[in-house]
Amino acid sequence: MRVLVCGASPDAVNNNSVLRGYVARGFKSVSATLEVRTSSLEVAEQTARDFRPDLVLVFGSCMPAGAYYLGLKMATLELGACMAFWLHDDPYEFDVAGKIIPLADIIFSNDRWSVTHYEHPRVYHLPLAADRHAHFRTPVAAKARDVFFCGVGFPNRIALLRDCQPVLSGLNVVVSGAEWPSDISFARNERIPNVELPDWCAGSLVTLNLGRRFNLANSRFNLDASTPGPRTFETAAAGSIQCMFVEGLEIEDYYDVRAGEILLFDSPRELRQHIDMLRDDPKHAMSIALAAQARTLRDHTYENRATRILEIVASERLDGI
Repeated sequence: MRVLVCGASPDAVNNNSVLRGYVARGFKSVSATLEVRTSSLEVAEQTARDFRPDLVLVFGSCMPAGAYYLGLKMATLELGACMAFWLHDDPYEFDVAGKIIPLADIIFSNDRWSVTHYEHPRVYHLPLAADRHAHFRTPVAAKARDVFFCGVGFPNRIALLRDCQPVLSGLNVVVSGAEWPSDISFARNERIPNVELPDWCAGSLVTLNLGRRFNLANSRFNLDASTPGPRTFETAAAGSIQCMFVEGLEIEDYYDVRAGEILLFDSPRELRQHIDMLRDDPKHAMSIALAAQARTLRDHTYENRATRILEIVASERLDGI
């Protein structure tokens, strides 16, 4: 079987093109009999005609105005290939997904709640994941900092960290990214390259898991995200304990909260209690990190997701797509 993984956005505006390589590596890990290629959207049609894949997986965001798929669709029809989309920015860009409805044989959405709102007969939930090569780090007891977070200072995150600032006093805290206000003393407007993020997480006792609320095209249903983002899995693979601000309980489908694979908090006081517990009991802290990492490597790698895609494609083809 041959699989082509191409971008859903032109690479000139695609800030997440590195993820395409993780997806392709996941397919390659499934079976040595799979032939896998990657391409940008710009050359996907020609690559498909040359490579003659059985499956074309269009991965990423379909929001940019320059994201056109008709030529690629014509190529897949001529080749008898399945054309699937795996969208990774639901629900924040849900309103523009209508452009792929008549083109997609199968749609995979990163967000479970969004799946139920698609007007398409074959839509499946498929979260993002971790890459064994890019994100795995051997957990170590010695940490460079107590608390770490990297991301854009969206309004919900700013409000939460302002509330948490008093209880984080006396701790070594680093918050890095963009659009953080100066009144949050431990926040800095410095981006960290994705390739360096696993090392930052691995060197932190706690990595905060804070969802975003920033819609670009989500006015039709005004959907709330239900599925945790990819850094949930990437951080666990890096061997850092996560303290997640709880806004929904879907996280329990991925990590065992009761067994302590991930720590949830809904108040600044509870966050500080978690941190103090981890600082006081390094052995228990290590057990949490190892458990989350083992769960990730077992259930939440791109190899797992590629396996699921192939299972669904095979099933749908039996049904006649």
